[in-house]
Amino acid sequence: MRCWYVLRAKPKKETAVATLLERVGIEVYLPQTLVHRQHGRPPQPEPFFPGYCFSRLDAQRGQLRLARYTSGVLHIVGYGDEPWPVPDALVEAIRARLAQGRAAATPFRPGDRVIITGGPLRDVEAIFDRHLSASGRVRVLIQILERLCRTEVPIEHLRRISQAAAPA
Repeated sequence: MRCWYVLRAKPKKETAVATLLERVGIEVYLPQTLVHRQHGRPPQPEPFFPGYCFSRLDAQRGQLRLARYTSGVLHIVGYGDEPWPVPDALVEAIRARLAQGRAAATPFRPGDRVIITGGPLRDVEAIFDRHLSASGRVRVLIQILERLCRTEVPIEHLRRISQAAAPA
């Protein structure tokens, strides 16, 4: 019976592990999100869980052993030496959430005027600069002592100026 397992990969080897396993006919799910790394360049896919990927393996067919010894795999996540399967519902929930996030792509572009709605900089006006990470950190520019200073905030703490004035 095939079950989902979490594979721990060597740093920056998640994609290589997924490719090798897919080549031998094993189903793999590498959750990815689009991240803006450089201003003016299109976003690049990046693993949502750096160092990990999901693989649907059949223990009766020796696929656990094959996955364990695939180049780039450190181990199969489990308890002690025993790999533990992950519920199908969890993998499907991750797929659904990431699909929703992609559909609702970021509403901000570099240069947008925003208001910070949470944290120590709450109610401060800023200028959106760029995305920093898959976890939702962004860089904004705020004016302090007549100069623009960079700071990082979670994207959920931002609202466009025009939206910030609207009643909630």
